[in-house]
Amino acid sequence: MRVRGGGAFGRLWSSMMAGYLADALLWTAAPLLAVRLTQDPFAVSAISAASYLPWLLCGVAAGVAADRFDRRRLLGATNLLRAAVLLGAAVLVAADRMPVWGLVALIFVVGVLETVVEEGDQALLPRVVDVAGRDAANSRVAAGTQVAQGLVAPSAATALLVLAAGVPFVVSGVAFAVAAVLALLLPRATGRTELSSSRGREAGFFRQLDDGARFLWRDRPLRTLLLVTTGSATCLTLAQAALVVFLVRTLRVPDAMVGLFLAVGALGSVAASLLLARVVRRVGRPWVMAGSAVLCGPLLVVAGLAPASVAGVVVAAVAFAGMTLGVTVWNSLSASVRQSRVPDDLLGRVSGTWRTVCWVLVPLVTLLGGILSRVDLRLPLVLGGGLATVLAVLTARPVARAVSAAAGEPEMAPVDGAASGEPELVGAAR
Repeated sequence: MRVRGGGAFGRLWSSMMAGYLADALLWTAAPLLAVRLTQDPFAVSAISAASYLPWLLCGVAAGVAADRFDRRRLLGATNLLRAAVLLGAAVLVAADRMPVWGLVALIFVVGVLETVVEEGDQALLPRVVDVAGRDAANSRVAAGTQVAQGLVAPSAATALLVLAAGVPFVVSGVAFAVAAVLALLLPRATGRTELSSSRGREAGFFRQLDDGARFLWRDRPLRTLLLVTTGSATCLTLAQAALVVFLVRTLRVPDAMVGLFLAVGALGSVAASLLLARVVRRVGRPWVMAGSAVLCGPLLVVAGLAPASVAGVVVAAVAFAGMTLGVTVWNSLSASVRQSRVPDDLLGRVSGTWRTVCWVLVPLVTLLGGILSRVDLRLPLVLGGGLATVLAVLTARPVARAVSAAAGEPEMAPVDGAASGEPELVGAAR
């Protein structure tokens, strides 16, 4: 995909990356700060649980908000609110007035606001990118997210905490403010939807709440993809539940090198963003999607069986990068299918329902993976990867048929008039 400067997608992409970086700084800094405040491992683990709960409790409602209100203004206002919350938290941390349960509450509140922002971002993207460019645009978003969360944020948060405990929270708040400004700089027409008019809101918030679920259930191609995505996500979550412990205790990766291992995995996502559009044009979206699902499971099994040696660590890192590439391809293409298949005024609700269903088993499966790791640290990777492989092989043909069927629907043109077939990206070439 050719990269050009400027354009509505460039501003939206930059806003999304600023928000993802701010989120990742917070997710990294909060547990590290909690360890300084308490020796209770349950209290520290509660921070992780608090990051899952918002999607389970608020994901669908966030989708309603993305359809009901002007999306551009919604993104600006919600990101400004996140900035205010983080800057307030920074004051408490700097004054040594932030208790560990205050960090749990902070993660939960910011997570609730995150659901609104992410649904607004996903619903806005097809309004600034034309049909032919959506696969590449979604892959660039996925790759940028991996770089922000897997490469930049962990080391940056650690370094900022050394300066002062409140600094990561200040930087996170400023990044949210930048995301808000960039969102508000989008063309006004991109934010308006049918439901953002007074007549479109007559049905009422709660009556609209289940519209996304009804649409997904009645649309056979999307229902197929949702069920396969949920099953695959469950298996892959099981496999990675105790990944860091596996790396340190089984493969004997030094603590300081774990970040490098995960960074190699993030490179798989970057590779996917560079190759995806070209491969889809040559092979076709249906079989690229099915193949990406088949790729993930066996690679996790390979990583789980890698010997405890330098060569084993290299094999595991390459396998993990390949798995990340497969996940990025699947997520990018499934997002493109939803954006093309779902009417614009339903896109937020369908996306919110999709994410909620996919996340519903994650906390339980994470705990199950932890229990299995007590038996053998290789077991979650081998079992989860094996189950993902079986599921992908059995569903490859139904997935290909579903993607082919979904492609038959008429597509929406972006509201900013792009006609090149490729989105405009700012900063993605760096």
